Amino acid sequence: MRGLLKAIAVLSLLLACLIGGGYLRLEQWAHAPIDVPAEAVVELHAGTTLTALSAELSLRGAVSSAAFFNAWVRIAGNYQRYQAGRYRFVGAVAPADVALAMLKGDVWNPIVLQVAVPEGYRTKDLAERLAANGVGHIVEITRLMHDHAFLQSLNVPSTSLEGYIFPATYAFHEMPTATEALTQMVKTFWQSLPKNYENSVAGMGLSLGQAVTFASLIELETRLDDEKPLISEVIWRRLKDKAPLAIDAALIYGIPDYQGVIRSVHLVDAKNPYNTRIHVGLPPTPIGSPSVKSLEAVLHPTNFGYYYYVLVPDGSRHHFSKTLQEHNLNVKKLVNASKHTKKSGGN
Repeated sequence: MRGLLKAIAVLSLLLACLIGGGYLRLEQWAHAPIDVPAEAVVELHAGTTLTALSAELSLRGAVSSAAFFNAWVRIAGNYQRYQAGRYRFVGAVAPADVALAMLKGDVWNPIVLQVAVPEGYRTKDLAERLAANGVGHIVEITRLMHDHAFLQSLNVPSTSLEGYIFPATYAFHEMPTATEALTQMVKTFWQSLPKNYENSVAGMGLSLGQAVTFASLIELETRLDDEKPLISEVIWRRLKDKAPLAIDAALIYGIPDYQGVIRSVHLVDAKNPYNTRIHVGLPPTPIGSPSVKSLEAVLHPTNFGYYYYVLVPDGSRHHFSKTLQEHNLNVKKLVNASKHTKKSGGN
């Protein structure tokens, strides 16, 4: 009897060692990444059995063994907590990573549309871009951008969405309607507005609408962040003196059929409300989408005494001047450089 009991004990110990060794091997397998060369997309539906899921993962290349995955998850005993959805695995992935993703519900939502709104972008250009990507018809989008009820629903204090579309890249996981796309873009504007911005600009004598218009002028005049406070200073000084801003980006905005050249007739056109060579003060609306840096520059102009600016000959940045005499010299340099470029056949 003692011999039989001893034999049973030895067999039990051996079985335990075998089971323990098998579990250790399974654990090592579960945490060893494999390379998924192409993306493995697996759909887990409610009610799918573990055996069926294991086979699908193996078929798609997300795990190297259906049997091992099945056994490992059964030992863990948490399959009932896996969340239904579509999952994507690529690169170095361990079976434990696959299991964790499904436990956490890290489902994969593929991007069906990505729309970039550059800094300074106009709503006219955005309407064309959205329509080209299948987000409604350009007529519908343009109408919506000027729809009073829609603007009110988004708290936009203007006659259009111009200036209130925040420059960013927007990703959509489902094809949006024009209303959905524009709503997200305007909501991003409000979320990105500097803290207490409306109160801050009010303290400087501007409404929010005027501040956004101001910022859009800065944005269209320079893309260099270090120049924005300098442009802001010039605009502030001219506003205080009730002098024309003479910003051609605004003038161009008000020319419906602009062909790339500012003509004499454009310079004297008083019917163009955006003609800042004639009309003093800010234009009636923004002329593009300002960045946060441009919005902040409205609040933080420099104080060097600058009243004029003009491009340097290579077009990389601007010369800033305090006097008209100095400004005229800088303009002359730009004109001479332009003439030299034309003579040499440059662009």
